Order: sequence, then structure tokens, then C-alpha cells
Amino acid sequence: MSSEGWRLRLMLACALGILGGCASVPPAPANAQNRPPDETNEHEGWLYKSLTGQQTPAKPAAATIPGAANPTTAAGAVPAGAASGVTPASYNATATPDGTAPLVPGPASPWSSRVGAPPSAMDPNVGALQNSAAGPPPTIPTELPAPPPGAVSIADAKKEDEKKQGFEWSDLAPENVYKNIKASIGYGPDEKISRAAMQEGQALFRDKKYKEAGVKFAMAADRWPDTPLEEDALFLQGESEFFSDQYPKAHDTYGGLLKKYTNTRHLDVVVRREFAMGIYWEQLYDANPTWPTTPNMTDNSRPMFDAFGYAIQAYERVRLHDPTGPLAAVSLLALGNAYFRHGQYENAAYNYDLLMKEYPNSEHQLRAHLLGLQAKMRVYQGTLYPGIPLNEAEKITNQTLTQFGDKLGPERERVLRARAQILEEKANREFVLAEYYEKHKYYGAARLYYQTAIKKYPGTEKAKEAQARMEKIRNEPDCPPNYFKWMTGILGAKKE
Repeated sequence: MSSEGWRLRLMLACALGILGGCASVPPAPANAQNRPPDETNEHEGWLYKSLTGQQTPAKPAAATIPGAANPTTAAGAVPAGAASGVTPASYNATATPDGTAPLVPGPASPWSSRVGAPPSAMDPNVGALQNSAAGPPPTIPTELPAPPPGAVSIADAKKEDEKKQGFEWSDLAPENVYKNIKASIGYGPDEKISRAAMQEGQALFRDKKYKEAGVKFAMAADRWPDTPLEEDALFLQGESEFFSDQYPKAHDTYGGLLKKYTNTRHLDVVVRREFAMGIYWEQLYDANPTWPTTPNMTDNSRPMFDAFGYAIQAYERVRLHDPTGPLAAVSLLALGNAYFRHGQYENAAYNYDLLMKEYPNSEHQLRAHLLGLQAKMRVYQGTLYPGIPLNEAEKITNQTLTQFGDKLGPERERVLRARAQILEEKANREFVLAEYYEKHKYYGAARLYYQTAIKKYPGTEKAKEAQARMEKIRNEPDCPPNYFKWMTGILGAKKE
């Protein structure tokens, strides 16, 4: 038989095998079907089991362990407040922004009359925004649960892995060299020491000895890294530093927590703390502006340098790490207002734009439109510069009048005046170009720009002036006379 014949027979056999396989799948051997679930290979997924006739056992419901305070007890960590029934997510849950705080930029700080009041001592009667940012301290459980019987220590598992792997080039990385040095001098990972430090820190925290508690929590996080216990220890370290008025340290600790545990269960509390510290540092800077390079050597509640920059960073963390939270839109408004009050109108306009685009259902939309309009108009520098900010400002005015309508109240007249001012300035840009060409006797180009100002922006003062100029140069030639005709005649005219 020729090779072509063998090839056709092989293709026909493959086709019949596929069709037959689709019609009925042969059952798996008896020993595979009757195999207990606990002996099933974990890599055999639902597709393999269905094709081989095996039944995937239903997952049993999670059993409630008597005396367990939290499902994470097996990992050796309990969120703050779990023993008393209070979770981090429930801290001051009713204190959310209500839109009543005067967020319009002004000479005074918009958050409260208590300029310079530390976030940890905020008065709950001042306002919902300020109170929601601080919140009460967490409730500490009485003791940490012990690991379940038969639990494998993470440190022992790491040691076994290191023995199997041997030397690798990654061991020469600076962070790994630092870890190896710590381990060689007896400061490596140790679960017992970490748990003991955690318990001591909790006892100190309950006694309101926050500064001493922060040291213990830092030790607990350092001695048992990459575990749920480290996550809780970092959070409680930040809380201890926050309530002992060491805000720069708390800011750094919260930053490390958010960087390593992006989806931490303490996120809602952390963003409230960051927002409160941002308010505090902004108020301090407004009360006593200093250069970013001016050092602070006496006050532990403010950064060593650039309090305003730290306030901006705290606001940005709120939106970047919790973009769907209750303070995300407010943080953008606070950023825009902070930049606006200090003359950084481009940054202010950028944050107002983000608020308008990313949070269309926010209660602060009207403020974002009104303040964004003012910021855009201040970004515009004159007729010698691009007119993009004017175009964007005009767009905001049209959106504001269309979207809010009668809700504007007295602001409606201001928006209308702003739009008239924008149109006048855009007509002035055309008029300045026409005036330039008229000055150099290119009357054809001048008439073109005068006509543009008249048609696009009727009713403006520049349109009326352009009409008068048009009448004045109506009979003038399009181009100026050629004073070098004798030279162009010798050299020859340029061919098109």
C-alpha cells in the first residue's frame, strides 16, 4: 500500500476514535472509582474526574471549633478585637462623610476650628469627617490562641527547604544577606519569641502604654515574618505609634503594612488613620508654613521635613489603597483643596478631574466641578500660551449647567459669568493673532482671524472690536507689497 493510503487510513481511524470518545467515555478502573477521597491526587481536577467516571466529593461545611475566636487561629493570629466581638471593620462604622464639612478652599483650614489638634485626641463633636478619620483604639484580646496540635512550624519548613536547595545566587542579594546575618547571631525567625512579644505588647496596649507596646509589636513582626501574626503585629505597632502621637512613625509602619499586605483586613482602619494624619499635617503647615528643607527636631508628631508633602502622601494612600472606600472621593477633594490653597493649580485641577471622572455618584461632584472650573481658569497663562485649559474650563461649565441645573443656586450666576469670561478670552486669542498679521500688513490673514472671532464668539467685546477692524482694512491688499521685486525678477520667481 502506498504512503498516501496509509495516511488516509490513519486519519480515518483518528476521526472515528474522536467521535467514539465523544459518544461514550469508558469508566475508570474499579480501584480508581472506589478510591477514598483522601487518597485522591490533588492535581486531578474536575475535568479528569468527570472523564474517568469519578465523583467529586462535596466539600464539607466548615465546622465551628468551640472556643475559637476567629478562623485564623490555626495560623496563630487573631485580628484586634476578635475576642470581644469587635472587628477592625466595625470601628466607628457609622461615622462616614456626610458632605456637610466646608470643603471649599479658603484662607482657613476647612476641616475644623481646632488647628493643630492631634488626630488621636479629636473631638467627636467636631464633625463626621474628622471623627471618622480617627476612630477609637482597637480592643485587644486577652491572649493569643496556641497553634493547633500537629501544626508544622513555618520556620522548620523553611529550614528544610533551605537544606534541600543549598546555595543559590539569590543568597547574595542584600536583603537575604541581612536575613542570614540576623539568623547567624540569633535574631532570625522565632515563633515563640514573636508570640511572647505579641502578648507583652497587648498587655501594654490595654494599659494604654502605647509607646512601650509599639516596641513589642515591632519585635513580634520582625521575629515572625511572612505570617498572619506579622500582619497583625504591624497593624498594632502602627496603632501604638498613632495613639502615642508618633505620627511619622505610624505613617511609615502603615506604609509597610500596605506594601506587604495590600489586601490587609485592617485596611479600613489604616486609611482612616492616614486621612486623619493628613488633615493634622496640613493644618500644621497652614498655621506655620515652612520650607520643605526646614528641619523639625522637637515635635515627634510632625515629620522631620516637609509636613505638607507628608499630608499629600497620606491623602494619596487613602485613594490608592482603598479606591472604593468611603474616604476615597473625599481624599481626592482634600488633595485638590490642599493644592488649590497653595497655588498649585495644575495639581488641583488634576485631582478635581479624577473626582469628576472616577466617582460620578459622589456627593462632592458639585464642589469638584465648581473648584475644577476655577483651577482650570487659573492654569491658563495668557494668549502666548496654549488654550487647552480654556477649552477644558468651557467643557466643565457646560457640564455643570447641564448636570446640576437648578441645584446650583447662587453659584449659577458665577458659572455663567465664568463661561462669559472664557468666551471673551477665547475671542481675544483670535483677535491677538489678527492684530499681529494686520501689524505686518498681511491683511488677508488678519481678516480671516477677525472673521473667526466674529462668527465663533458673537456678543463678546472682542467680536465687536474685530468687526470695526474688518471695516477699516476691507480694501487693503491680502499681502504686503514686494519691495525686493527687482531681486526676485533677476533670480526668478519660485515655482509652485
